[in-house]
Amino acid sequence: MADEVTQERVSTGIRGLDEMLRGGFFKGTANVVSGKSGTGKTIFGTQFLLEGIEKGETVMCIITSEESKSLVREMQSSFGWDLDSMVTEGKLVFVDITDPSLRLQKSVEIAPTELIKSFKKLVESKIEETKPDRVFIDSIEAMFLAIESNYKLRTLIDDIFGIFRKRDVTALVTVGVMFGLDEMVEYGADSVIKLGREIIGSNLQRTIYVMKLRGSGTINEVRVLNISDSGIAVLAQSPYLEK
Repeated sequence: MADEVTQERVSTGIRGLDEMLRGGFFKGTANVVSGKSGTGKTIFGTQFLLEGIEKGETVMCIITSEESKSLVREMQSSFGWDLDSMVTEGKLVFVDITDPSLRLQKSVEIAPTELIKSFKKLVESKIEETKPDRVFIDSIEAMFLAIESNYKLRTLIDDIFGIFRKRDVTALVTVGVMFGLDEMVEYGADSVIKLGREIIGSNLQRTIYVMKLRGSGTINEVRVLNISDSGIAVLAQSPYLEK
């Protein structure tokens, strides 16, 4: 635990979560948020970026499955977060599938491994150009689903995560729960946060827990994840308490 004393922490921007992480993510690490559709992964990542902007940092959002304007519209209508103005002010940089050098179209003409290599080169060049403090990737499975070899998949995941560690960039990566891909991505991450949904009585309750955080202790509890008009927050209560 000696490194924990000296290594800088990065606030997640999620109220109640830094407590569970004993201070936040470690700077320059690759952190995964895993969960099924609708559990709050994209909101989580956006708040992570907004926290960086609030602290005067430059942040980057990499979207692999849709255009950035869809995320901008969703965050504006749901929470009033004006991401467009942050882009104009140079605080936020988007990289998405409309970038001609990314080429994330579903095309049989592009071999999956070559596609990921192109993605890796693009991310490296964008980081060198922008020098962000934080990066959010939403979501990683769009690239990796076509990789059949587990060995090759692990290697490619490590290559992507290595980009951030080498450049001291704190990265947050979302992954959906499907076909065991989430477990492969989680294995290579420095931390893993699991989001879920539980039916408690007649209520649908969102949940959160920290599966791992290398180099640090955590609060080992499942807690309630609440989504409101102001975003998401972790409540200091169990979702399993009887009403």
